[in-house]
Amino acid sequence: MDFSIRLKNLIEEREVTQKRLSLELHIAPTTLNGYINNYREPDFHTLVRMARYFDVSTDYLLGLKDEKKPAPSALSSTEGALIHIYRSLIPERQELLMEQAKFYQSLSSKKQNGNNHPLS
Repeated sequence: MDFSIRLKNLIEEREVTQKRLSLELHIAPTTLNGYINNYREPDFHTLVRMARYFDVSTDYLLGLKDEKKPAPSALSSTEGALIHIYRSLIPERQELLMEQAKFYQSLSSKKQNGNNHPLS
């Protein structure tokens, strides 16, 4: 589905007039009409304003994704940073990092089971 169709659908869902939408987005009504009729494309800033107005992602507006909004991540910022670091490493370093993580995980498991000595 292309941009103009998604835009038309969002306008219908929101039940907003083209005149009102053009005022909200700070664009000329003729410009909005061009987007709707698929003979103009919005610039970056207008696309972002549209996404915010309709509470959808720019990827959705551009037809790159079918979900209107990405699912919220269940990861904390620290977890996300760890994944980013892991992905930036060469495979050999990724394996080393996994070995270290498993070591620390085993220490944590032993501590929970009442054994506080790190080498037991």
